[in-house]
Amino acid sequence: METSQKASFNPVTTQSSEEKTVVTPPHSSAFTLIELLVVIAIISVLVAMLMPALSQAKEAARAIVCLNNTRQVALASQLYADDHQGKYPTFRTWLYKRVGDLTTGTLYPYINAQATYLCPTDRIELASKRKPRATNQSSSSGRGNSNHARNYSYGMNCAICHDTKISSFQEPSKTMFFMEGNLGPNDYSGQVGPQAATRALAIRHQNRGHLIMADLHSEKMDETTFDDVSGTKRFWLPNDSIEDFRGRFFESLR
Repeated sequence: METSQKASFNPVTTQSSEEKTVVTPPHSSAFTLIELLVVIAIISVLVAMLMPALSQAKEAARAIVCLNNTRQVALASQLYADDHQGKYPTFRTWLYKRVGDLTTGTLYPYINAQATYLCPTDRIELASKRKPRATNQSSSSGRGNSNHARNYSYGMNCAICHDTKISSFQEPSKTMFFMEGNLGPNDYSGQVGPQAATRALAIRHQNRGHLIMADLHSEKMDETTFDDVSGTKRFWLPNDSIEDFRGRFFESLR
């Protein structure tokens, strides 16, 4: 007598004595709209978190280039002095002899690169017409405003014009030679200093600005440090021969 047996059906697996076959239900790997929006939101948050750090890194790189520019200007000044009886160039011609043309300045043969004259952050500010942050000293200049757009960042201390001989500097490490002045977009004076020129330092590099001292070392100063040293006679004047300098500003210096 034959015995009939009802086979049971399993929707997931079938099995024989020889093999076992796994049957899986179909599955879609596509993102749902909600999942996609979540991913986009996470990416947006990460970008927002990274952008300030990226911006700071870019500015740090530009500050390094600017500091290197000041060192190149300092080296050029030393080479110029070696060729001119130990005298630094005068503020009247160091930048140009023909307004707007840096290649006509007395320092250009020793620098030989127009890009060295301009801080890369200053270049961005000039292009965007954004004013830099600066120290509190006077930024007015009665000299050098022209129809030429400014293409340099470093002004020479006009107070050393009467005595550019290096040996006459009493404390050259304390006397400012060049600095990143708070210069107007058409200021082509090439000067900073206590008379008819800006006395303010542009602190565009994470609230610091670059200076070249008369012993040709470069410095970075914040607003507090600059406010202190710029209130001394030695910062502006290379020696005690100050008969050419009169006025309330000089009387206020320590």
